[in-house]
Amino acid sequence: MAIFAIYSFHIIPHFPMVQLCSAQVKKFVPTLLVLSIVLLAGCASQKPLTETEQAQQYGMTIERYREEKQAAARMNHSWDEHVKMLRMEGKL
Repeated sequence: MAIFAIYSFHIIPHFPMVQLCSAQVKKFVPTLLVLSIVLLAGCASQKPLTETEQAQQYGMTIERYREEKQAAARMNHSWDEHVKMLRMEGKL
């Protein structure tokens, strides 16, 4: 729609709604660009957790964490599904 509004501005220059949309688009695009760059920079600075950090996050020893990951793989579950199942059973 923004492209249509900009394009329409050149075809119908006396239509006030198109001028308003064009002005809003001119303000919105740079704001969106800056916001996107800031968010991507924040995500890129985070490194993945190590196995030890992940084990601590779930309150497990590293050995139990590895066993549970293997169990999840054997049952063809994702790690999130496996953790959900453990929590429902009260084992986590």
